[in-house]
Amino acid sequence: MLREDKKTIILFFVFFLFGSSLSLAAAHADAIYRLRFLWSNNFQLLVKIAIILAFCFLIFQLLTRKMSIRWILKLIYGMIFIPILLLPVFRCYFKVPYVFCRVCPDRCPWGMSRAFVFSSFLILNLSGRFWCTSLCPFGAFQNCQTQISKQNFKLPLRDYFSVYMVLLLTAWMYSLTLSGSQALAYFESVGYKWMGVTVFIAALILIAAFFIPRFWCRYFCPVGAIAELISGLKRRFMKSEISK
Repeated sequence: MLREDKKTIILFFVFFLFGSSLSLAAAHADAIYRLRFLWSNNFQLLVKIAIILAFCFLIFQLLTRKMSIRWILKLIYGMIFIPILLLPVFRCYFKVPYVFCRVCPDRCPWGMSRAFVFSSFLILNLSGRFWCTSLCPFGAFQNCQTQISKQNFKLPLRDYFSVYMVLLLTAWMYSLTLSGSQALAYFESVGYKWMGVTVFIAALILIAAFFIPRFWCRYFCPVGAIAELISGLKRRFMKSEISK
């Protein structure tokens, strides 16, 4: 059996090398040709099978109260979902990635699977934030960063304050696609290109996670924000039931 520190190092370097290689490939003009498998129906099928299996793993955990191969699952799910979650940073038609997939003229793997994948993440999180704690590659990578650096700085913000702001901003941007607002044109890029601001922000988040535990998850991730909202409502409901 591998020790926990060795598992952490393996996850960190596999995710870092794979993500870096994917980012370099996505930065080139012929990225769609180089990474064409990620745009294929076979990859979409693989993603759907992985999501279905995730629900099976959740049921298994609920029945047995254990998940002894969790680090292996993080490794496998990282290799599948890192391309989906990372490519919009480098290959988005819009200035702000992830949000405007509904009206995108040339969808990336995230845009192709977004509706199914995002809703699945939320449902999996209904039970103990299963997606965030067990399978999410961003969460797994940030946990590795925390364990490697062992730093524990805190921002002068209440937990989840900023992530709620990000969630509201994301909801507002998505509403532009529903209403057909002319303001949507402001966010359009001139075709696919390297988006320096987005990449710079992503790099800052990556570096900050070495010093602030789970920096992305705690302060930016909309999936985590929705999970925290649901958890808060469940706690309030339980308290109200106990007080009756």
